[in-house]
Formats: sequence, structure tokens, C-alpha cells
Amino acid sequence: MDYDFTKPGSYPRSGRERLGGVVFLPRTIDKARAHLNGTAGEYVALRGLSTRVFDLFGVTPEQFLEAVKQNPSDEGVLRWLQEHGTKQPTAQEIEQFNSAVLGHGPQDEQGRARFRANLEKLGFGDRTDVQTYIDAEDLEEGREVPRRA
Repeated sequence: MDYDFTKPGSYPRSGRERLGGVVFLPRTIDKARAHLNGTAGEYVALRGLSTRVFDLFGVTPEQFLEAVKQNPSDEGVLRWLQEHGTKQPTAQEIEQFNSAVLGHGPQDEQGRARFRANLEKLGFGDRTDVQTYIDAEDLEEGREVPRRA
């Protein structure tokens, strides 16, 4: 994979993708690799929903970057997190994490207004069914997001 997100049409993986059963972990790895390469563009590796990944495994953003630096494969990063993180999430904790991340959207009226305005700006103003940040990212990055009732 090319981790140069300064190139048009180059994006991290969808937040829906899983590694070790954990959503958003592959996307966080992609953003970290681009960060380390100096090619993250508008993507920020150490903030936003990625911080939830760090919290899940009990690592700091700096430790996560070190794990990515030391391990060229996704599986190696996962193994590092499992061996060095202060938390070893159970299957139930991972499922709760996944549900929270996949369902995360604006929390108040002001946030919803900004969210809708951003969708309008991107040309998706008709997508009133889009309510989560993962859906919005996928649309913005050209991925299919099925319409919901």
C-alpha cells in the first residue's frame, strides 16, 4: 500500500476494516505509517478516533508510532500491542469498542449542523441517512455507503 496521502485519490483504509477484530485499527496504522513517512497530508495520526484505539490497548500515541515503526506488517503491530499494551481487551470490550466507534457521530445540534454542512460541501447533502463519522469519511474517500431508510 502507498502511504502517501498527499496524492489525489490516496486514502487510508476505511474505519470499518478490522484487524484482530478491532475496527479503525488498520486505518490508524495507515495514518501512522504516512505520519512517519511525512506523507500524511490532511490526515492526523495521533488524534480523533485513533485515540480510542490507543486507549483500547493502553498505549500512548508515541508508543503506537513506535509499534508501527518497528513492525512492517499489520499483524506485527497487533502483536506488539498485545504484548506491550497495558490493556488486553476482551472480546466483549472489543465488540463494545467497535459499536461505539462505528456509531459515533455528532453529539449536539451544533455538531450536527456542522456535519450536515460538511456533507453539503462535499456534494452529499441529499444523504440525510448518513449520521456517523465513519460513513462520512467513506463517502468523502469515494467508498460505497449503502442508503438506509
